[in-house]
Amino acid sequence: MMGHMARRCGAVVVPLWLASMAAAVANPADAVAKAEAEQAAAPPVVQPAPNVGSWHVREVGGVEYLPLEDLRSFYKLMVLQPKGRRVVGQRILGNGEVSLTFGPAPRELRIQERLCILSHPVLEDSSGDLLVAKVDVLQLIEPVLRPTYIANRSAVRTVVIDPAHGGHDTGTVTPYVREADVALVVATKLGAELKKLGFEVVYTQEQNQYQSPQARVDTTNAAPAAIFVSLHLNSGRSDVKGAQTYTLAPAGKNEKPMPGHEFSQSSMALAMALQSSLVEKAGAEDGGCRRAHYSLLNSLRCPAVMVEMGYATNPEEGTRLASEEYQIKLARALAAGVEAFARVMNPGTALQVQKAPVVETPPPPPVKVDPAPTKKTQPARNTQQRQKAPRRRATPARKKPAPKKPAPAPKRNNKRRR
Repeated sequence: MMGHMARRCGAVVVPLWLASMAAAVANPADAVAKAEAEQAAAPPVVQPAPNVGSWHVREVGGVEYLPLEDLRSFYKLMVLQPKGRRVVGQRILGNGEVSLTFGPAPRELRIQERLCILSHPVLEDSSGDLLVAKVDVLQLIEPVLRPTYIANRSAVRTVVIDPAHGGHDTGTVTPYVREADVALVVATKLGAELKKLGFEVVYTQEQNQYQSPQARVDTTNAAPAAIFVSLHLNSGRSDVKGAQTYTLAPAGKNEKPMPGHEFSQSSMALAMALQSSLVEKAGAEDGGCRRAHYSLLNSLRCPAVMVEMGYATNPEEGTRLASEEYQIKLARALAAGVEAFARVMNPGTALQVQKAPVVETPPPPPVKVDPAPTKKTQPARNTQQRQKAPRRRATPARKKPAPKKPAPAPKRNNKRRR
């Protein structure tokens, strides 16, 4: 399922979360237990970063942009024609294994049909070529297409689950559902699923009690080899629905980077893993992977995401979110996404999973073959053969001339002589 995960620099991969989500590997608990040992024993591997020196970077409005042609060339993609009717403002790149669809909205990008919202809009230059922001290439496209090239990836052992709100902070309340209640129920079910897979689970709160943002940060940063997953419900217009996964937005040109920016790439890979699993396994509407300046994510020193599991203000989706059946689907889908991310982040195994497992099969039993019947031996011929006399050429027999007919007898003259 990760058949192309560890190709050389410049090749596109198909990450686990962009293909169909497969079942859990055998003995996942043992794999997680060995992750840190393998990481400590193995020498550090420095993955090559994209060779930005060969890119034609240009600045537009204070933002560095790259031509789409540089992106196509680096990732070995081709310009693809859309199936069916062409959409204005849409460009598709692909290679038969993965596709990148830009547009039609300026900030929309779909990777294998999974929606991502770019930090900066895609522009079009005077020649008609598209320009993509460099920060979107390095912090969104690169970690999604090549997660094993994330420089600070590390094994995942602990999952910190943050049920949003709690206590007097109820979050969004609608006639269909209460945010704090659903977040706590799904968090509990998610923790149970992750424990089955061998992960250690830490909750920021378990009894529907309010915890300050700083207390949640302290709990997370104290957990070893952790990732952070915060569960929420969204609110908006009654006709809007869909699950969304947020990571910390990149620091601006004149902004001071926060501790959370150190894990921007791995956080985006985690977001894509969770979002893809929610769509495929839970059947959620794809609201996309997005980035925002949430204060809670600023100070976390690990990969961190905030999951909006759906819109509580949408009648259809709010009713689904309140049902226990859908809550179980959400928990299982999130657990599968965490497991997929953890397998890719494990330095000891991620670079070898592209090889198909070698299955040792016993050799086939020998086939009994009846011996062929023996042939009777004939005496050897005398090589010195007698010289045959040359045959005389038979002359054809002469034909006997046909017998001549006797000449007719002369007529007798019966006249008397006078």
